[in-house]
Amino acid sequence: MKTRYFLIISSVFFLTLSVSLLSCVREEDYTTDSSVSLKFSSDTLSFDTIFTTVGSVTKKVMIYNNESDAVKIDRIFLGGGQVSYYRLNIDGNPSSDVRNIDIGAKDSMAVFVRVELDVNNQNNPLLVQDSIVIQFNGKEQCVRLLAYGQDAYYHKPSQHIFQNSSTGETFTLNCSLAQENSSPLGSGVELSGNDIIWKTDKPHVVVGSCVVSGNYNLKLQDGTKVYMADNSDLTVLEGGSLNAVGSVNEPVLFTSLRTQGRYASIAGQWNGIYLSAGSKDNIMNHVEITNAVIGLTVDTCVTQEIWNNNFASPTLLIENSRIENCSLYGLYARGAVVDGRNLIVQNTGSYTLALGMGGNYRFVFCTFADFWHSNSTRTDAVLVLNDWYKAANGSIIERPLYNAEFHNCVIYGNLAKSEVEFDLKSAQSVNYQFNHCLIKTDIFNNGSSFANDCIFNLDPKFNDAYENDVSPTEDSPLVGNADGNWTYLIGTDINNNYRGFYPTIGAIEYTSTQTYARRK
Repeated sequence: MKTRYFLIISSVFFLTLSVSLLSCVREEDYTTDSSVSLKFSSDTLSFDTIFTTVGSVTKKVMIYNNESDAVKIDRIFLGGGQVSYYRLNIDGNPSSDVRNIDIGAKDSMAVFVRVELDVNNQNNPLLVQDSIVIQFNGKEQCVRLLAYGQDAYYHKPSQHIFQNSSTGETFTLNCSLAQENSSPLGSGVELSGNDIIWKTDKPHVVVGSCVVSGNYNLKLQDGTKVYMADNSDLTVLEGGSLNAVGSVNEPVLFTSLRTQGRYASIAGQWNGIYLSAGSKDNIMNHVEITNAVIGLTVDTCVTQEIWNNNFASPTLLIENSRIENCSLYGLYARGAVVDGRNLIVQNTGSYTLALGMGGNYRFVFCTFADFWHSNSTRTDAVLVLNDWYKAANGSIIERPLYNAEFHNCVIYGNLAKSEVEFDLKSAQSVNYQFNHCLIKTDIFNNGSSFANDCIFNLDPKFNDAYENDVSPTEDSPLVGNADGNWTYLIGTDINNNYRGFYPTIGAIEYTSTQTYARRK
């Protein structure tokens, strides 16, 4: 009996020893080649909005070593560290930071990922992002972690093919359609004929491109909040239109997804709104656009007949709106017809108002100001007027500037040079006019045929332009110096304050009780 017991124990011992010897990898057996890459079952681990109902879900990602030698991983950890919403279990080790772990040749390991969010907590970030970082052989690879953390409506890409009718070519755009998921229950989208209505009871989050396709009209009502993820945009295609109409107290908001802390004032976090060639009847009233690359692009491809329509049917009517803190342009129009009223465009890395490739423009009671103080240095003027572009073959194509009117507008910034730039080639591009404006420039004055009763190079005395407050102080030269004849068309300012017959130049009428609060 003892002999049998001894044999069993011995067999177990030698079997364990054999497995240990076989699984032991000597230091010289590890590959140290920096060109070696690990493979993953997924480059992005995505958790859906299930968190708003269950709070925590666990998913798995596999890490594969397809090499003929073992790989020694120096460290696997969460990029967000201890403050991350995610938790890891790495090959059975319940830690979110593990060092010195092996993956044998032609072997794999599992990493389990859990996200911990409070159920239905509206203070959760809208999009919870992190990454699993794997460091080895002097390099690192990452698996992106993406969770939809707050109870919101999400517009996420799916594959669609559109045809560019101007060239006849087809192209593939990875996007979501504005009318997608318009089911009766639990959806943030309603359809009424060709009108797409986004509900206002929850915020909307756009990931990637969201497209308003031909013949559809996206209607955004007061209080609609649209948060844009990195590299995202809202694009209105040919035949489509955008009708975003908010109110003084509940504007339609387009801003970056990350708004907490320092991200609240970082420009260039999303691409912007793009009204493409052939989009029509676009209306924006009480809209705020912040933290984009180009806040709003209004594209070309309109006829001379449309240019000469005296704004009866502009490509874009925009009023009582703000475009702020953009890394490139604020409003970029290319051969379009734009009617702007009570508009503030400010603090951009390049041109604040870029009117290119000719077109037809009218701006009344608008403030265009640039006191850019980001990490980069601004060298471009507040306003540029352009009437040409370079074709693909290198030839210069002229597109005459048929009209550019500025009535009761502020064009000012912190550049030492002129804040107005002319880049005109066509002899037909002579129809521009500045009437009762305050302008920073040394290239023209009231003796010019295109300037009438303007104020040149005086400090407009904004309350705090570096913090986006361009309301005038009591002693501002803007007060009482606007052309009162325009009050018949625009009787109130951007804040719905009444204008008198001697109104204030710019989008904000001076009142003794005036206060400014930046909306979030």
